[in-house]
Amino acid sequence: MRRLLLPAIISAVFATAHQYHFAHLDANWNSRAKTLEVTVRLHADDLEQLLRQRAGRSVELDRDPQAEELACAYTLETVAFERTRLRCLGMQVARHSATLFLEAPAEAPPVRARFRSFSAHFADQINTVQLLTDNQRTGATVAFLAADQWKALPR
Repeated sequence: MRRLLLPAIISAVFATAHQYHFAHLDANWNSRAKTLEVTVRLHADDLEQLLRQRAGRSVELDRDPQAEELACAYTLETVAFERTRLRCLGMQVARHSATLFLEAPAEAPPVRARFRSFSAHFADQINTVQLLTDNQRTGATVAFLAADQWKALPR
């Protein structure tokens, strides 16, 4: 019986851990309002783990009153668009994901972006950016790997 217990425990641990690290960002340029509206979707477990390390204490996204402030600060450090100053509007937490909402004044669609969320923590992290204009896709999705810095966005 004991020999069967250890494999069962190990299987349960691997079944609950996700097997890849991925984040996605939609950047919508609103031509009427002249704003860049950004949604960043991150894996909730990864974000909680990172915020725990940074805060030096337990952080639960859906329970900690400072979680949104901590998540916004981290996201603003790791997401950037050339010649744009983003501000965080808030966060929505679901079972497996956290979505952060950012915004900035923008006279035109962004030309270059940087998306480094979790890249310093997970070697296999893949981040993707989809540019939109007035909620319509403007080109191919741009992938950011851990070693990537600034990249051009499709026009």
